[in-house]
Amino acid sequence: MKQNYGDKPTKLRLIIEQRGIMQKDLAQMSNVETYQISKLCSGLKSNVMLDTAKRIAKALNVTLDEAFGEV
Repeated sequence: MKQNYGDKPTKLRLIIEQRGIMQKDLAQMSNVETYQISKLCSGLKSNVMLDTAKRIAKALNVTLDEAFGEV
């Protein structure tokens, strides 16, 4: 199922699409609220708390730069 995102691609969004996982799945895997994942994937939110970013990166088994660096 294709998810709707904003026009601005983010690294996090690309990783999620490549792995075929849903935002809600990543939210559960990282113990982060789904709305936060959604905002990060769409580019609506660019600032993320370090602890939150670490949990997301760990859940995806990627570095912080791979998940949140510049596209």
